[in-house]
Amino acid sequence: MDAVELRCLRIAARQHGVLSRRQVVENGMSSDRLESRTRAGAWQRLFPGVFRVEGAPATWRQKLKAASLWAGEGHALSHATAAALHGFDWFRGTDAIALTTVKNLRAPGVLTHQVSVLQPREVASVECFRVTSVPRTLLDLSATLAPPEVKRLTDEAMRRKWMNVDRFEQLLERHGGSPGVKLLRELVDEYAGGDGPTESALEALVRDLLEQAGLPKPHKQRVVRTRRAVRRIDFHFPGTPVLIEADGFAWHATIDAFERDRQRRNELTLRGFQILQWTWSALRDRPEELLLELCTLLGQYPVAKRAA
Repeated sequence: MDAVELRCLRIAARQHGVLSRRQVVENGMSSDRLESRTRAGAWQRLFPGVFRVEGAPATWRQKLKAASLWAGEGHALSHATAAALHGFDWFRGTDAIALTTVKNLRAPGVLTHQVSVLQPREVASVECFRVTSVPRTLLDLSATLAPPEVKRLTDEAMRRKWMNVDRFEQLLERHGGSPGVKLLRELVDEYAGGDGPTESALEALVRDLLEQAGLPKPHKQRVVRTRRAVRRIDFHFPGTPVLIEADGFAWHATIDAFERDRQRRNELTLRGFQILQWTWSALRDRPEELLLELCTLLGQYPVAKRAA
């Protein structure tokens, strides 16, 4: 192995085992020799002008890097791919390869989205990949996903502080005619009004069930001061003492957590609140029963009846 090929292999080692024709030529290898290496099976062509070197493990990130080298300037990994790289729970483990580009590109196994302009402020760097920013990723996904999923993704982004309301509003203004903007604007209005994002996917399921049933809209994450501490309530129905707590097993899986939860419930009861505890399995297996219990409790308060 000579110095030219060694330089190329070092580049590939930094790029998940792939490199482009341009990188090969710039490091002194002729096109004829490159074709010879390809014919011999030492290098495998993944995309036009992009090669995987022999022995490099085939991985999803390798495919992403190869697709990025193929797309060149004016691209960003996007949609489900960007969501996975940003760390959205719902897209964990995806093998999707999607990218947005200003060019007219097509390749098997890659979902390409052509745009006239890809603004730098809508592109981020994650793991050395060019990806659409979190707000732009949500905008792209909102055109294809169901509203409940869009809400959960937006909640997660806000909860993890991956974006803020101002940045989100600015992006929606720039893309006023795009599919999904209407729903995202409604979410922005909720967040801007102080009715912040739910703190878990479980709470998102609670919210969705209440909306589908046409029940009064509760306040999320209300702060209540008890004798011992300041408590945050998952859902509170204004004008009533009715609370819903979304309980996931992971939060109560130790003896200490179990004791703290009971102490918290007792403190809220002493303050006069009436608490319904909804679990993941109950939401999945008997949502109608949960709604009946809630309606029975809310029916005792005239304010809740008027709101419905």
